[in-house]
Amino acid sequence: MLGNTQNNSIVYITGAGPGAPGLLTLKAKEIIKKADVIAYDNLVSKEILELALFENQKVKLIYVGKLGGEPGRSFTQDQVNNLLLELSKDYKIICRLKGGDPNVFGRGGEEAIFLKENNINFEIIPGVSSITAVPAYAGIPLTHREVSSSFTVLTAHEDPGDETSSIQWENFDAKKSTLVLLMGVKYLPKIIEKLINLRRAKDTPLAVIYWGTTSKQTTIITKLSTAIRDIEKHSIKAPSVIIIGEVVNYREILNWFETKTLFGKKILITRAKEQSFSFALKLIELGASPVNCPIISYQINEKEIYNKNIINNFSSFDWVFFTSQNAVKFFFEIIEKNCYDSRVLFKSQVAAVGYKTKLELEKYNIKADFIPKRFSFKDLIEELGERTSLKDKKILYPTQTEIINILPLQGMTTWPIYKPIFTNELDKEIINQIKEGIDVITLFSSNTASHFAKLAEKHNLNEYLKKSLIATIGDETSKIAKELFGRVDILAEPFTEEGLINSIEGYFSDVEQAVSL
Repeated sequence: MLGNTQNNSIVYITGAGPGAPGLLTLKAKEIIKKADVIAYDNLVSKEILELALFENQKVKLIYVGKLGGEPGRSFTQDQVNNLLLELSKDYKIICRLKGGDPNVFGRGGEEAIFLKENNINFEIIPGVSSITAVPAYAGIPLTHREVSSSFTVLTAHEDPGDETSSIQWENFDAKKSTLVLLMGVKYLPKIIEKLINLRRAKDTPLAVIYWGTTSKQTTIITKLSTAIRDIEKHSIKAPSVIIIGEVVNYREILNWFETKTLFGKKILITRAKEQSFSFALKLIELGASPVNCPIISYQINEKEIYNKNIINNFSSFDWVFFTSQNAVKFFFEIIEKNCYDSRVLFKSQVAAVGYKTKLELEKYNIKADFIPKRFSFKDLIEELGERTSLKDKKILYPTQTEIINILPLQGMTTWPIYKPIFTNELDKEIINQIKEGIDVITLFSSNTASHFAKLAEKHNLNEYLKKSLIATIGDETSKIAKELFGRVDILAEPFTEEGLINSIEGYFSDVEQAVSL
């Protein structure tokens, strides 16, 4: 709906899906990317919020969840409506982000009516509903020709014993249809009692799926007669989806998500925030639970921005070596500050270490002339030397400050264009995660390995890390990690993100096979 508001703002009532970032719609992602502010509820997953900040670093996040009326964390619908009204006065693009689909038990219609009445522009962006997605991730089809030709969806936050309840429980037949209950954990004992009193079979299969589609997904398979005992045993609470019916039995052969090799594995990522998210998304797709630990960031080396000895002599270099995305990014940032563009490389050949470095160069319309098969500076020199002589060649190597004195090569000018900035403390939440137990610690460089070891010592975490696997990329990182932690359990092969993920997955796959023997 588009109207004529005074400041031409618009509210997008947007479905965030059930939790997994991969189930976010393209339209929802587009809105998140351009929003000035996001008002989100408690059913929007942490991973979706991290994606929002990754895609849109300037966006403001405002929590407006209800959380079952929890004091200090609970907003009434009137408060949410009034907030949207105020936000529309201060911001142009407002994303009202809701778990699942906003028009399926999400009060999206109520908020749209309020916006319409207050002459505020709005659009409704549907989302993937937990009604279908969560059972699918648990390996439970809602319909199957042999046992169920229909399904009924109920929001079960009403007491089924209440005579004023709008739900007609007697119309539900568990033998012919599947029953899907949302928000039903609180009243499940009374719901079960009601169904049994209506002569539903006590052995009717029942599934409770907690935080479905995420790495926290927990599925309890039981039956009407034992459901309460089993749920209490596992301390299941909201958000949960409850499935009642014969289709639950198909989970035994269709359980695909929770059987993934990395499902539920907590993997610590010790790299810059802007570089960690794509890695985290890949882990999420494999069912893992990534813990972002950004102990390092990078910034331009101000001293080198106007280094005329290099900037005025680009045409004198035969080769330019780029060994990281950061090197490419900061190189062109300096070039632009000096009012140049990619044409400064017109006389030089360009070598790139790694696929992502190659892609970063292509953003500036530069195609790498040489890419080594293995991904280290040493391999670059050896493999390029086999193809062409580097004798008497002038080489420019844009890199970070800490690497200056490590890589001498005749004819090479090392240009320290960016520098690492290390955090002094670990975030409290990360410390708690480490104390609860981390399955794998990933180390991407010798710098991060050294600094993480210092922070672990500072926060007295070494004892907790003894049970964690150490996974590294590169020979130098592995060497430092062995010195600091006494071991390297997993080495990436090849030295890439994908190589590290495959190596981690392979490690746990081998463990599973060994256990099953």
